Amino acid sequence: MDFTTSSGATPDAVFSSLPPLLLILLTREYFFQYLIENGIESYKTHTFLSIGANLILIFISLFFIRKNKLEKIAGIKGTKLKRWYLIIFPLIYLVLLNAFIMDDINTDILLPSILFLLIYSISIGFAEELSIRGFMQSHLINYLGNTKKNIIFSVFSSALFFGLIHLVNFDKGIYGELSQVCFATFIGVMFGFLLVITKRIYPLIIVHAIIDFVAKLDSTGIPIKEKISESMSIENAIFIGLLALPCFLYGIFLMKKYELTESTEKH
Repeated sequence: MDFTTSSGATPDAVFSSLPPLLLILLTREYFFQYLIENGIESYKTHTFLSIGANLILIFISLFFIRKNKLEKIAGIKGTKLKRWYLIIFPLIYLVLLNAFIMDDINTDILLPSILFLLIYSISIGFAEELSIRGFMQSHLINYLGNTKKNIIFSVFSSALFFGLIHLVNFDKGIYGELSQVCFATFIGVMFGFLLVITKRIYPLIIVHAIIDFVAKLDSTGIPIKEKISESMSIENAIFIGLLALPCFLYGIFLMKKYELTESTEKH
C-alpha cells in the first residue's frame, strides 16, 4: 500500500512532528513523580507546575496541528459540529462514575483550592485532547488515508498510547497501573470516534475538563504524597476496568453505526 499524504509529504517529513510531542507527554508524566521523590509535595506547587506543563503542551500541539495543516481533521476550524447529542452519554456517565467512586470531600481543604482545580481541569482538557486526538490521531488519519480501516487504526493507536502514558508513574502497583491503562484507553477510543463523527474537538475538551474537575474534587488541596494510593488488588483493578467498559462499547457502537469516512477529509 502506498501511504502518502495529499500534500505529497514523505514519511520522514510527516512523522518528524511526533517525537517532540511524545517526549513532552512522557516528560510531563515523569516530572511529577520526580518532584515527589525530591520532597516537593505541596498541592498548589504541583498544580501550578501542571498547568504550566499543560500550557506548553497546548501551544506545541497547536503548532504541529497548523504546521501539518490538520485543523479541519482535528476539528479546530473549517467544520461545523455534527450530531452533538452523541456527547451527552460520556458527559453524564463519566461524571456520575467519578462521583460514585470518589472519597469523602473535605470542603475546608477543597474551597481554598477550587480555582486552582478549575484552571487545572481546563488546561488538562485542552492539553490532552489537542495532543492525542487533535494532533496524533489526526496526523495518522491524514498520513494513512481517509478509509474506514485507517481511521479505526488511527483511533485505536492514539487511544492505546493515551492509556500507556499512564504507566509512567507506576505508583499504584501492577494491577492498578493496568486498570488505569484500560480506563484511559477505553475512554480514548470513545473520544476518538466522537471527534471523527462530531467533527469538532472543543466539546470534547469541555467534557474532558468537567470529568477531570469532578474526579479530583476529593483530592484537591491534599498534599500530593497523601493522594498516592496503595497497590490495587486484582479484584479492584478488574472492577475499575469494567466500569470503563461502557465507554469502549459506546466507541464500538459509534464505529459501527456511523459512516466514518464522510466525517473526515484529508488536506
